[in-house]
Amino acid sequence: MYLQLSITILIWLSVIAIISLSISVLLSQRSSFFKVLYSFSVLIFFFTLGALNLSSKDPIYNKSHFSNHFTQGKEQIISIKLIDRLHPNAYNDRFYALVNQVDGIKVEGKVLVLFKKSDSINYKLGHKLLVYDDISQASDERNPGDFNYKEYLRLIDVYGQIYVDKNHVLNLSRDEDQSWIVNLRDRLMNSLANSGLKDKPLGIIQALILGQRNNVDQSVTQSFRDAGVIHILALSGLHVGIILLILRRLTNGIRSFKYGTWLQTIVIISLLWVFALITGMSPSILRAVTMFSFIAVGMNVNRKASIFHSLALSAFVLLLFNPKLLFHVGFQLSYTAVIAIVLIQPILYNFISIRWKAIDYFWQIGTVTIAAQIGVAPLSLFYFHQFPGLFLLGNMLLLPILPLIIGLSILLLVILLIRVPSDWLVELLNLSLNWIVKVVEKISSYDDFIIKNIHLDLIELILIYGILLGIALFFYRSVRKSRKERVLTKKPGYSLHMALFAVIGFVGFQSFKILKPDMSTFMLMHQASGSVISIHNKDEVLLLIDFHKMDSSRFHTALNRIKSSSVYRNRTIKIDSLQNKVKFNKSEIIIIDESGVISDYVKTPVILLSHSPQIHLDKVISKLEPHTIIADGSNYRNYVTRWKATCEKRNVRFLSTYEVGAINLYHLEAHKQN
Repeated sequence: MYLQLSITILIWLSVIAIISLSISVLLSQRSSFFKVLYSFSVLIFFFTLGALNLSSKDPIYNKSHFSNHFTQGKEQIISIKLIDRLHPNAYNDRFYALVNQVDGIKVEGKVLVLFKKSDSINYKLGHKLLVYDDISQASDERNPGDFNYKEYLRLIDVYGQIYVDKNHVLNLSRDEDQSWIVNLRDRLMNSLANSGLKDKPLGIIQALILGQRNNVDQSVTQSFRDAGVIHILALSGLHVGIILLILRRLTNGIRSFKYGTWLQTIVIISLLWVFALITGMSPSILRAVTMFSFIAVGMNVNRKASIFHSLALSAFVLLLFNPKLLFHVGFQLSYTAVIAIVLIQPILYNFISIRWKAIDYFWQIGTVTIAAQIGVAPLSLFYFHQFPGLFLLGNMLLLPILPLIIGLSILLLVILLIRVPSDWLVELLNLSLNWIVKVVEKISSYDDFIIKNIHLDLIELILIYGILLGIALFFYRSVRKSRKERVLTKKPGYSLHMALFAVIGFVGFQSFKILKPDMSTFMLMHQASGSVISIHNKDEVLLLIDFHKMDSSRFHTALNRIKSSSVYRNRTIKIDSLQNKVKFNKSEIIIIDESGVISDYVKTPVILLSHSPQIHLDKVISKLEPHTIIADGSNYRNYVTRWKATCEKRNVRFLSTYEVGAINLYHLEAHKQN
C-alpha cells in the first residue's frame, strides 16, 4: 500500500535535506539554481518528515505494543476494552478494542473483536473483557485481485483480530470511568430511540447527527449508494460545513461585545470539536472539523483566507498526528472533492449567467455537485468500480433541504435533552425522512443508469487526474482573470501542456495493455467452501468448480467473489465441473476429496487434497510418488498442519493456499524440472 524505508535511510535523507535547505536559503539571491534547490529541499524535507513519522508508529519500534508480547496461535489471557462498534455481519457483532494486558503484562494497541450473534450477550462500548484466546491475523490477498483486509486494518492501526467465544470470557465489566462524552452519546442515542421515530428515520438521524451508521437499514444504505447520494449518510465535511453556518448564525450576537469576533470564533470551534467528540472522532469528522476550524478562523477575522491554505494546513495537521490517513479512501475522496469544487465549480458556474436568484441557487448546487463528482469519479472507479449516473438528480433534490433536516434533527436532540414535548417535530421528521427514502429508492431503482464493473489501474488513475488537473487549472486561471471573458479564448499555458502529456501517456498505456502478450495461467484459488481452478487463456477464463459439493448460496457467493476480482475484468467466463483428474501442459493433477478414494494408482507429479480426506498420506506418497502436494482452503487447518509435517519428513514439496494464497500450477512444472 505504501513504500516503507528504513529509519536509517530516512534520517540520512532528512540530514541531507536540512543541509541543502540551509545552503539554498543563504545563496538563493545569487542564482536561480539555488531557488530550485530550495523548493526541492523543502519537498524532500517534508517527505522524510512524514516517512519518519509513519515509520515511528510501526509496532516493531514500540516495545509495549501487544504484537511484541503474544505468540501466534497460542491462547493467552488478554484484557481488552471495547471502544468502537462496527456494523455487524451475518454471523458476528464487531468492535474495535484496545488491548490493555497480555498475560498480566501492560501493553497497548488495537484489535478487531468478533462476537458470535448466537451467544446472545449484549456487548456495549466501554465494556472491559478478560478473555482466554489468541490474537490472529486477518486474511490478506489470498487470490489475485482480492481485497487485502489485513493491510486495510493495518492502515487504521489494527494489528490483529480476536474471535471471542462466550465460554472463553473470564470476566466482563463496565468501565465506570468512561468519559462524559461517551455517556452523553449513549444518552442521545437512547433518547432518539425512545422518541417515536420510525426505524428508517431513526437510523438516518443517528447517522446524520451522531455519526452512528450501524442502525441504518442495509437496503437504505445500498439505495443511497446507487443513487449517488451516499455522502449524505456519511458524516463528513458536508455536514460540518452546514453546522458551521448554523453556528455562525446563532452566535452572531457575540460579535457586538468587546473582542466579540475572536470570542465567536472560539465558541464555534469549541462547539465543532465537542460535536466531533460526541460522534466518536471518526477520521471523516476529524479531518472535516480540522479543516473547517481553519476556515472559521479565516471567516471570523474578516480575512479572505485561501481555501487551498486551509486545506493544506488541515491536511498537514492531520497527517502530522496520523500519517496513515493519507492512504484512507475517505481522506482521499474528501480532499479530492473539495479541491474539485474549488477548481471546477467556478468554471461550470460561469458558463451560464442566471438573473433569477431561485434558479441561480439550484444552478450553484448543480455545479457544485457536478464538480465534486468529476473530482471523485476516478477514485470511485478505482476503489469501487461503479459510478451512479443519476447522481445529479439525487443531489439536486436532497441537498437544498439537507440543512433544514440537520437543523430540525439538532433541535430534536435539544428538546429531548430538556424533556419538552416533541411529538410534532418527531412526526415532521418521520414524514420528511420517509419521503427522502422513497425518492432515493425510486432513483436507485433505475439500474441501467448505474455504471458497473469499470476498473482502473493506478497508472491510469494518476494519468486521468493529470488530465483533469491540467484542464481545470487552465480554465480556472482564465475565470479568475475575467468572469465575463470566454475561457476558451486564452492561450494555452503549462497546465494545458501537462494535460496534453497526460493524454499522450494515457493513450500510450492503453496501447501497451492491448499489445501486451496475455500470459496463460492455471491457477488453484484459495476458497474455503470448495475447490476452484481457474484456467486463464487470452480473453477467456474457464472456472473448474466442484459446485456439486457446495450448497447453492455458497456456490453463488464463491462465484461472485471470483468474478468481482480485477483479474477477470473484460474476460469471458465459462464454468465447468471439476473432475478428479485435471490435465495441464504435459502433466496432470490428481484430486483426492473427502471420499479418500483414488481411482487410479498411477504415478503423478501433483496431488491436490480437498475437503479434508481421511487418508494415510505417507502411503499415498509411497504409491504415487508426487513431487508436490497441495492443500486448498476447503481442508481443516489441523489436517493441513499434519500433512505438512508428513511431507517435510518425506522430502516432498508441500503447498497450502492458507499460507501462500492462490497457486499458479504452471510454476510447478518449473519446480519439477529444477
